[in-house]
Amino acid sequence: MLNRQRLILALLDRMGGPIQHTMLVKLAFLLRHETAVGQDRTFYQFVPYRHGPFSFALYRELDSLRRDGYVEHGERSFSLIPRTKRLSLDQIERLNSTQVEAVDSVVTEYGRRTRPALLRDVYQRYPWYSINSEEEKYLPDDLPEPPRREVAAYTVGYEGKSVDEFFNGLLEAGMTGLLDVRANPASRKYGFAKRSMSRIAGNLGLVYHHLPELGITGDHRASLSDFESYQRLLDRYERTMLPKRTRHLREATSLLKSQPLALLCMERDVRCCHRGRLASRIADDGGLRVEHL
Repeated sequence: MLNRQRLILALLDRMGGPIQHTMLVKLAFLLRHETAVGQDRTFYQFVPYRHGPFSFALYRELDSLRRDGYVEHGERSFSLIPRTKRLSLDQIERLNSTQVEAVDSVVTEYGRRTRPALLRDVYQRYPWYSINSEEEKYLPDDLPEPPRREVAAYTVGYEGKSVDEFFNGLLEAGMTGLLDVRANPASRKYGFAKRSMSRIAGNLGLVYHHLPELGITGDHRASLSDFESYQRLLDRYERTMLPKRTRHLREATSLLKSQPLALLCMERDVRCCHRGRLASRIADDGGLRVEHL
């Protein structure tokens, strides 16, 4: 079990009973933002959603904890399963003292507040995370306007990011959606396969397009081993592959000129990803500038 999951079990234990879904997510959010837990990049990150800060990864792992027999997921609340509580306590005991103190401090400060009081407080102090909220009566007076970038040939990679960190970054950058240019949009990392990415994007009000024809298939990547081998492949992509894909290039150029979309692929370093070469070609064709997010 991951430490972040143990911290959620500890929150459920310290609260002493069922916790409303929204309340648990907000307590986890406060763990990240107001305790030493926030120094751990592997802990859940958050994105503005229907009831304020939300973590798609947290909800997925709560479902895993339910399947594994640790957590009950009621219609409106989460709680530890009584008959397996000893197993949960065994996991909680593996947390270090700093993590335990972080959980205790959040529960002491916020655990007894009502849902309206907690939402109002979080929205007031972290207004960015309330921009997509449906809870209008709790919104701060100085609610920030979501940014909106001018159109350009934007690119973005998701390597090393959680799904919530990735989508929060897109919203902060003023993107309205993604143009996925992976030939094979699969991923072992939650949230980055085509189906889940499209669903999460839609939930956040972002559009998702996929043009696999502009990607590089796996057979061309088999011999990649260092920076130079990447450059040889990308040179070949630019010289011999892209000229054969004029229809899809026109489609991509039209999409990027219509609204601020980011060309999506996996690699962190754009110099080792075809999206950089593709963005340059689209920029030349469409009279756009290039920006790597």
